[in-house]
Amino acid sequence: MWMATFADMATLLMSFFVLLIAFAEMEKQDSVMASEGQTGKNLGVQDEIPSEEAPPVNEGEAEDDALKKADADTDAGFEIVKAALAKEITEGKVEVSIKDQEIVVEVAQAETAEPEASAKVLQEQLEIYAKVRDAQTKIEVGVKIAQEADDVSAEQLAREAMIAEQYRRIRENLSNEIEKELVEVIREGEIIIVRLAEQGSFTSGAATLQPGFGKLLDKVGVSLKGAEGLITIEGHTDNVPVAFSERFRSNWDLSAARSAAVADYLLDSASLEGGNVMVTGLADTKPIMPNDTKEGRAKNRRIEIVIDGS
Repeated sequence: MWMATFADMATLLMSFFVLLIAFAEMEKQDSVMASEGQTGKNLGVQDEIPSEEAPPVNEGEAEDDALKKADADTDAGFEIVKAALAKEITEGKVEVSIKDQEIVVEVAQAETAEPEASAKVLQEQLEIYAKVRDAQTKIEVGVKIAQEADDVSAEQLAREAMIAEQYRRIRENLSNEIEKELVEVIREGEIIIVRLAEQGSFTSGAATLQPGFGKLLDKVGVSLKGAEGLITIEGHTDNVPVAFSERFRSNWDLSAARSAAVADYLLDSASLEGGNVMVTGLADTKPIMPNDTKEGRAKNRRIEIVIDGS
C-alpha cells in the first residue's frame, strides 16, 4: 500500500519541479525581450519609415561648393595682403599673386655694395616680412614668401623680422627706464637681453623683492607680454661670499633665489606664461665688469631676462 502512496508523491514532486523550470524559462524570455526593446529605444530604432526620404547628396556639388569657398577665401586674403603691402607694391619692391590657391609674395632683391645701404635694404625687407606676418593672422589661407636672395631664406628673414619687432617694442615700452639707467635692452643675434640694475631690487644678501622694484617689474612684464621664444630669468651676483646667512650657503643659492623671486612676480602678474619660462642662478660666473671696484660689483649684481628667439 505504501508503494502507491510513494509513487503518487514522487509524481507530484516531479510535476512541481517541471512547473518551476517552465516559469523560470518564461521569465528569462520576458527579460531578454524587454532588454532588447529598451536597447532599440535607446539606439533610436525607427518603428515607422516615412514615405519620402531626403534626397542623396551630390558629391560633385559638395566639391564645387568647397572649391568656391576656397577661392573666395583666397581672393579675400589676396586683397588684405595687397592692402598691407600697398606702399611696397607701388615702389616695385614686392609683387603679390595667387598660385594654386595660395598667395605668393615675391620680394625683389636689391643689389647694394655700400654697407649702410645694405643694412637699409635689410631693414626694409624685415618690415615687409613683419607686414606679411601681421596679414597672415587675419586670413585663412597660406601666404608663401618668395625671396630671390640665395644666402638668406624666407624663414630666416621672417624670424629676423619677429625678433627685430620684439626688440623695437621692448625698447619703446621701456624708453623712460632706459633713460634713467634702470634697465638695459641689448640684442645679440637672435637673443634679446633685458638687464635690470641692482639698484633698489634686493637688500644685501637677501632675495626678497623691494617695493620699488615691483613697479619696475610691472613695466617690464607689460613689455614682455606676448614675447615669442624661450625666456630665461638669470640671477647674477658679485664675487663677495655670502656671510651671516642661515638661508643661503653661497652666491649660487642667492642668485637662484633672486631669479626665482622675479619669475614668481612676473608669473603671478600674468605677464609671462609658465610654459616658456626658465629660472637659473649663475652666481659670479658671468661678470660684465671687474669685481675689484665697488662700481663693478654693483654692475655685476643684476637680473637678466633673456629672450631666445631661435
